[in-house]
Amino acid sequence: MYVSELDRPWREADVLFQGFYVNTLEEIEMLRSKFRYIYIDENRNRLPGECTPSNDADQLDEELRALCGQPKRDNVYKDTVPVEEELAVAKEVKQHASETVAEMMRQVQVGKSLKLAIINNVVTAMMESVLRNPDALVWLTQLKHKDIYTYTHAIDSCALAMTFGRHLGLPRENLINLGLGALMFDIGKMKLPAGLLSKPGQLSPGEFQVIKKHVGYGVEIVSMMQGAGKEVIEMVGTHHERFDGSGYPHGIRGTSIPMFGRLAGILDCYDAITSDRSYKKAVSPHHALRTLYSGCNTAFQEELVEQFIQCLGVYPTGTLVEMVSGEVGIVISQNRVRRLRPKVMLILDHNKVALQSFETIDLDREGAGTKLVIACSLDPGSYGIDSTEYYLGG
Repeated sequence: MYVSELDRPWREADVLFQGFYVNTLEEIEMLRSKFRYIYIDENRNRLPGECTPSNDADQLDEELRALCGQPKRDNVYKDTVPVEEELAVAKEVKQHASETVAEMMRQVQVGKSLKLAIINNVVTAMMESVLRNPDALVWLTQLKHKDIYTYTHAIDSCALAMTFGRHLGLPRENLINLGLGALMFDIGKMKLPAGLLSKPGQLSPGEFQVIKKHVGYGVEIVSMMQGAGKEVIEMVGTHHERFDGSGYPHGIRGTSIPMFGRLAGILDCYDAITSDRSYKKAVSPHHALRTLYSGCNTAFQEELVEQFIQCLGVYPTGTLVEMVSGEVGIVISQNRVRRLRPKVMLILDHNKVALQSFETIDLDREGAGTKLVIACSLDPGSYGIDSTEYYLGG
């Protein structure tokens, strides 16, 4: 069975991860000795034959322990400002990042080398925002501009990477490297024909072979940047490798893929499928997480997918949701303890009519026992809603 919540905050519990499987009677006895009750997510339970503890999970523990210097990683960082306050700062940070990334990609297109210091300044500013409150930048990742997908994908992947690293408790130096790798992992696409990147419809086998070359180009570009670390270069080189060996360019499998590469594959896929593309419409963040989960131990390492879901919440910040009462709102902030009870800004009443003023409700305080409970997530654009209109005046 999958334990999704406890009878107390995760930070007060002596468990390694927020969310985990119970596989043995000994683990049940351990839970019984420490907790009065726990919550089970039936949608993520597995058949007994599937519940074999994974050596990959043990190796991941060792990798994270080596990076973090301690076995327990949850809640290393605390939110220091509310999302409403951080949002104004995050908007400026993302705007500056957009300008810098656009210039960075123009320089690559004309054959100029990149300055690590300039890019590092952008990533550091984003990291500081993520450490104060990650919900602000995660919300902004949902405000997509499909005409400049390559730019926004780089910035949004960077924000997601450092949010994920924050959740895992990685030290600041590792967060910077993680953010740099995510920001740069598609830089090699600037060496590809522009028409190929924006082509509607399915690529031909020959065109896909050309697309694959962006990984090698990216490694060349980043390797030439003075001061770029090994982890950053590895992340650029392995973000399209897959856990079952089906990825490219080298078909590396399992934990032979560097951990930052395994992280990169997850967040790259998540941001891509929550974005409108020339050949496919975006899906909701909630649906995207279900897609990632369906790829556990084929495309992606299961333990990392579980942690990514715990990081973003069942209904990630920026998700459009419908309440049991019929009202519609946007998730604007996560509850770090009870992931099913985030903060929601209501924008439509139960008749789907726009509210004159938008009320923010904390489902952890007001949702239990009322109709103010999330019934389902909605696809982007449902009921004609443009999410860009509902933050800081659009």
